[in-house]
Amino acid sequence: MLTTWAKRFSAAARLATSAGALSAVAFSLAPAAVYGQSVQWTYASGWPKEHVQVGVIADEWIRRIDVATEGRVKIRHIPSGTLLKPEAILDGVRKGVADCGPWVTGYKPGALPITTTLMGSMDLEYGSKLDVRGITAISNKLFEESAPFRKEFEDLGVRAMMWVPTTPYNIISRKPATTLADMNGQKLRAFGTVLPKLQAAMGVVPVSVANAEMYTSIQTGVIDGAMTDLPQMVTAKLFEVAKHLLITGPGMGTNLAGASVVYVCNADSLKSISEADRQRIAAVTKDMPAYISTAMTEVSTKALDELKAKGVTVTNLSDADMAALKAKAPLFDEAAKELDAKGLPGTELAARYRKLAADYLSGAWKP
Repeated sequence: MLTTWAKRFSAAARLATSAGALSAVAFSLAPAAVYGQSVQWTYASGWPKEHVQVGVIADEWIRRIDVATEGRVKIRHIPSGTLLKPEAILDGVRKGVADCGPWVTGYKPGALPITTTLMGSMDLEYGSKLDVRGITAISNKLFEESAPFRKEFEDLGVRAMMWVPTTPYNIISRKPATTLADMNGQKLRAFGTVLPKLQAAMGVVPVSVANAEMYTSIQTGVIDGAMTDLPQMVTAKLFEVAKHLLITGPGMGTNLAGASVVYVCNADSLKSISEADRQRIAAVTKDMPAYISTAMTEVSTKALDELKAKGVTVTNLSDADMAALKAKAPLFDEAAKELDAKGLPGTELAARYRKLAADYLSGAWKP
């Protein structure tokens, strides 16, 4: 429940959104007058500022926008669910409670079918081979090329601004687990549609648990563990209640096919600023992938080291187990067919994804 301060702030944000819509009309009548206008936006996050994917990277994005627009676009970062909880960010941005925020693509299945079904799926063929930079580049390229992909955001009154991949989703558990067989019957935190399917193929019992309740749910035995990224395991201090880490594949594990987080902005908020400043923000965003790749890679490596230092045992799933899992869970192909059945270009996008992935890995495509 929002605090009294947050309720007032939410009301102010809605008023600001209305003002933004009026400003958009004014801009169409007198663009020169709007050019020098300054706006104060809010970026609402459900996680602490220290969370690299939605906190550290967001602050750098905000700083660069401030510089590029010469202070005309100021963005206030409101973290830790003070204004919007993680699961409420998409609706909150749509309604103008905040101007922008980081949306976890798996949190609301059906609202954004291409984003949640295909890009939020897990490709067990390329997922353990692509790095963060490659996944970012592929997500951006597919979004740039596909009108249906872009349209699903536009239909909701939001704009997808920046794609930020997570590091691989791995399993941290109270119970020892070194093989797929060890996972049989374990209860793991799940969300969205993709992870429960993967977990079911592992023999896991998926349990829907809110992000903020992972720690206490493991601590009290409601669940045995969680499937999440390494930095989240550290920021949520899951190592205090679970001491066994099973990595889903070689290296750091298997990535989702696309970026798991997209920064979205309210369409009316964007219209409230000049076209010139919108172009500056777009240029800033386009330059972010190199920073994103470095930040995510460094923090993930550091998180794995910290988990080991906290006494967490680490095991990688064997090649044999990964092959067996791939046979049981052809998630990416199933996601493509699901989109086809809805009249969306699932198979087409899946083929393009695999071509981009192959070209990136071979060096034929250097984004």
